[in-house]
Amino acid sequence: MNEATYYRDHWVEVEPERLNAYTEMFKWRPEMEPLLAAADLKPGQTVVDYGCGPGGLALELARRAGPSGHVHGVDLNAEFAGLARKALAEAGFGAASTVHHVMDDKIPLPGGSVDRLICKNVMEYVPDIDATLAEFRRVVKPGGIAHIIDSDWGMLVVEPLGQAKLNELFEAAKLAYHTPHAGRILYSRMKKAGFPNVSVKILANPDIKGQMLMVLHNMANYARIGGRIDPRRADALLAEVKQSIAEGSYMMVLPQFLVTATG
Repeated sequence: MNEATYYRDHWVEVEPERLNAYTEMFKWRPEMEPLLAAADLKPGQTVVDYGCGPGGLALELARRAGPSGHVHGVDLNAEFAGLARKALAEAGFGAASTVHHVMDDKIPLPGGSVDRLICKNVMEYVPDIDATLAEFRRVVKPGGIAHIIDSDWGMLVVEPLGQAKLNELFEAAKLAYHTPHAGRILYSRMKKAGFPNVSVKILANPDIKGQMLMVLHNMANYARIGGRIDPRRADALLAEVKQSIAEGSYMMVLPQFLVTATG
């Protein structure tokens, strides 16, 4: 493991257990609708799903773009790209979609060719946010929209852990995140990238049923991989959270920044 590039490497190569979990976790659900509202998606549009993963969001974008539109999925992971391609084809969107497996942060499309670009929970992992935003600016048509959804791990709340224990776990796991506070800087970076109109909204819906427990499992695993925490300590922290779920006292909040810019 190269600790300096692990934030990216762990998406290029995803172990089978995590691959299966993400395929389920990244499926589109109706309660996610507020995340996309500002993107103003319409039939006939050309849409990019940047960091499409196994295709859950790309499939929803294809439904909205319809047969007269076209969805381009872009991902670093070859297995994700294959799963996304298969999901789109099986849903009848094979001709109205293209999934690109890329080896860098470039989008293999001409400049000014995209009506909408959606990027969900990817910017915290890219090596250069400014370069990636410049690429978004390049491909989005004048009047088109780039819509970014991302986290800010500095605003994470997990009860009953409290701040000290949560900080302990995240500090041990932060090798997996290049820019863990991406959410709070995206507005200014989008302005810097030259988008003329940028708006921001924050959604902070609490999870009280344990639906986001996989996020903490991943964090604990990253902490173990980095060797920055005793595995028994990581297990104890997870056990404390699971006990609170069973008791009905658990709550987790990870605010999502929705930054929408017109090209």
